[in-house]
Amino acid sequence: MSKVGLGDKTLFWVDTWLGNEPLKIQFPNLYLLAVKKKARVLENYRTLNGGRVWDWVWSRAPTSEEEKQEMENLKGRLQSQVSAQGSDVWFWKNSEHQEFSVKNVKASLGQRLDLNSAAYVFSWNNWVTSKCTTFMWRAIEEKIESAAALRNRGLNLPDILCKTCGAAVESAAHILLSCNFAKRTWELVTNWLKIPMVNVEGSMRDILMEMNEIQRSKSVRKAIYAVAIQTMWILWKTRNERVFKGRQGKVQTVLEEIKEASYQGVKLRSKHSSITRPEWWAFNIIL
Repeated sequence: MSKVGLGDKTLFWVDTWLGNEPLKIQFPNLYLLAVKKKARVLENYRTLNGGRVWDWVWSRAPTSEEEKQEMENLKGRLQSQVSAQGSDVWFWKNSEHQEFSVKNVKASLGQRLDLNSAAYVFSWNNWVTSKCTTFMWRAIEEKIESAAALRNRGLNLPDILCKTCGAAVESAAHILLSCNFAKRTWELVTNWLKIPMVNVEGSMRDILMEMNEIQRSKSVRKAIYAVAIQTMWILWKTRNERVFKGRQGKVQTVLEEIKEASYQGVKLRSKHSSITRPEWWAFNIIL
């Protein structure tokens, strides 16, 4: 990690210096808008009256609710950051006094590696947009901007309970699986797909693996897997509409959006372009 002084040796978006992850991971929507993705920290501020005024070059101004939220969170993080004097210094993570070396890297990795556990490989699905699959990959790692994730990144949030049910901490898994709204959505989705109800008390990883191994033809399995990803993406969008715009989504409306979005994905991105909307909406398909 970098202990930032002047910001002369640290890349603003790419290096880890503010929190436990690079800012491009913490604020992915802003990173996409940044023109200078490999700019050093000192290139993104100017000194005024002894303080720092932060400024960025965007391809366009942040306009979506997600972009605006990330902008406010980033400003809050930067305001609370205390800069050191002089040039930037690199140190071993979690210890500013431990020398950074290859030996320490090996020791740290050795402590975390479990040779008896099977590695999980996320299966990408090209029947949904790359934005959806990237979101899903980040959600599995609890890296989307849920209230719990934002607090873990150092943001001072007074309330991290789910804004929909108020019954549990708002994590990615809660929003997309175990919240009452998500549970009812999954019930409708699995009924439509004619498959058993998913275990909403489990993990997103388990559900996706289950969908990928269901007893159907290879193409139908891929379609079901695409629907699972689309379901979680639309649940996230619905959550954002509720939090930022006060819109109370309805489960039936969400189901219809899932059906239409997944239909368009399969029709446009697979070789099964002849499938009709009535066939898909009844999930009466032969692929």
